[in-house]
Amino acid sequence: MTLKSAAKSPPLAALASLSVPFLWPMTTAAALVGQGVELYAKNLAFMAEEEKLHHEVKPELASPNTIRLDLRTMLLRDYSHKGAAKNGHGLPTIVDAPYAGHSAMIADYAVGQSLIETLLAHGPKQVYLTDWKSATLDMKDLEIDQYLAELNVCVDELGGRVDMIDIEYMRGAKTPCHG
Repeated sequence: MTLKSAAKSPPLAALASLSVPFLWPMTTAAALVGQGVELYAKNLAFMAEEEKLHHEVKPELASPNTIRLDLRTMLLRDYSHKGAAKNGHGLPTIVDAPYAGHSAMIADYAVGQSLIETLLAHGPKQVYLTDWKSATLDMKDLEIDQYLAELNVCVDELGGRVDMIDIEYMRGAKTPCHG
C-alpha cells in the first residue's frame, strides 16, 4: 500500500497497512477497543433479553386463580370453584391458550371479556388454563413432543380425563369438527 492509498483509507486501516513497527501498539490498542465495543453491545443485548424474560411487567389475568402446576414449558392455572373437585362436579375443563407473542390473557382478558368467566358462570366448575412460558435458550432443542407430554401431565394431574378447549382451533375454525 502506498501513502497515497493509505490516505484514502480509514485511519486504523491506514496505520495497519503501513506496517511500521513504531505504530503497532497503537493499531493493536485500537483493535482491542473495537472488540471491546462489540462485546459491550452484545452484553447490552443479552441484558435486554434477560430483563424482558424475568423483570418485564406481566399482564394480569382478570379472574382469581392459583398455580396448580409449574412445569418447564407452562403453568397450569386453576380457576375452579372452591371444593368443586371434591364434590365431583363433572370433568375438569382445560382451556389451552395459544402462545403466539401474548400470554394466556386472551382467555381471561377482563371482566365481561373472559372465556374463563363465562365457563365458570355457565358450565363446568373445574376450569384450568394453560399459560405457556416464553422460550429460553435452554428450551431451544425442545420439540412438540415435550409440550404434548407436559399437557398430558396436566391431564393426569386432573384425574386422567378432561374436556379440552383449544383456543387456537376456535380462532381458525371455519366449520365444526366432529370425530
